[in-house]
Formats: sequence, structure tokens, C-alpha cells
Amino acid sequence: MQRLRISRGLSQEHVTYEAGLSRYTYQKFEKGESMPGTPANPSLRNIMAIAQVLGVTLDELLLSPWPGLHARQIIHSPNG
Repeated sequence: MQRLRISRGLSQEHVTYEAGLSRYTYQKFEKGESMPGTPANPSLRNIMAIAQVLGVTLDELLLSPWPGLHARQIIHSPNG
């Protein structure tokens, strides 16, 4: 997101204002984390708002390749 924002000559303040986000929230999205060591998990509404402000599609904004849904660690119970 940062590269897209900078390539369009936009400030964080502009993007956050137009997308209806706090600057703190947007900064965390640019860093890719919500809390140190915890991946960001923005809502679809926030992703769509940022994409619209940056003038890109969702595919252009999101990481590629998308993480697989089956990549989660499955914890098995000791009884089964």
C-alpha cells in the first residue's frame, strides 16, 4: 500500500481522510500488522475504501498469491 500511495503522490493523511480511517489504523495496515507480531486483519470495507482512494482494484491491493485457507494449523484433540 505504501508504494501505491507514494507512486500516486498521496500523503497518509489524504488516504485516511478519503477512506474514512484513522491515521493510526492506516499506518498499521501499511506495516501489515495490527499489534506487534500480529498480522493485520482489515475489514473488507476498509480494503475497498483504500483501494478506491488509491485507484486500484482489490487484486492490485492485496498480497499475491493469496494465503491458502487450508494453511491454518489444525490442532487435533488427544482423543481423536
